[in-house]
Amino acid sequence: MTRRLALVLGATFFCSAPVFGATGTIWRVDPGHSNAEFSVRHLIITNVKGTIPIQQASLTTAPGSTRPLSVTATLDATKLNTGNDDRDADLRGKDFFDTANFATIAFASTQITGTSDAFTIVGNLTVRGITKSVTLAAKALGTTTDGRGRVHAGYEATTVIDRRDFGMTVLSQSGGALIAATDVGITLEIEAVAAD
Repeated sequence: MTRRLALVLGATFFCSAPVFGATGTIWRVDPGHSNAEFSVRHLIITNVKGTIPIQQASLTTAPGSTRPLSVTATLDATKLNTGNDDRDADLRGKDFFDTANFATIAFASTQITGTSDAFTIVGNLTVRGITKSVTLAAKALGTTTDGRGRVHAGYEATTVIDRRDFGMTVLSQSGGALIAATDVGITLEIEAVAAD
C-alpha cells in the first residue's frame, strides 16, 4: 500500500471565504459529492486503487478564514471497493481492515497550523482500533455559493502512513511474493457545505 495518505476536502471553487458570525463556521461534508480513495502497490509492480465511503465528516473555520480550526471524519470500511470481489473480501478480512470487528476508520485533528491557503493538519487516525498520529500537508481550494444560497468549501491535503502501524502486518503469499506494499495512500475528495 503506497505511503501517501491524502486527505482532500474538496470542490474546486475559487472565491473569497464568507464570514459567518464571531465564532466561525461549521461545515458539513456531503458524502454524495465526496470520495475517499486508497492506493496499494500490488506484487511490487502495479498500483491497485479502491474507495472507502465517507460516512460523515465536518470541519470548523475561523471567521473570515478558509483554514480549518478542526477536522473530523468517519469512513465506512465495510463498503470498501476495489472493483474485484475477491480482493475486497481479502481487504475486509482479519489480515487487513478486519471490518467484522472494526467497521469504521476515524480521523480527528489535534493541531492545525499555517496560513489560510496552505496549512498542516496533525491528527489521530484510527484504523482497526489502533490510533496513530498523522500529519497532512493541506491547502484551501476556495468557496462558492450554489443556486440555493448554500456556501461550499474545498480543501486538499496529503500525508503518508505504513499499514503495519495499524496491525496490517501480513507481508507475503505462500509463494513468497509480497501481497501488498507496506505503504498506503488514501485520497479523500470532500465537498463541504456551511451549516445553517
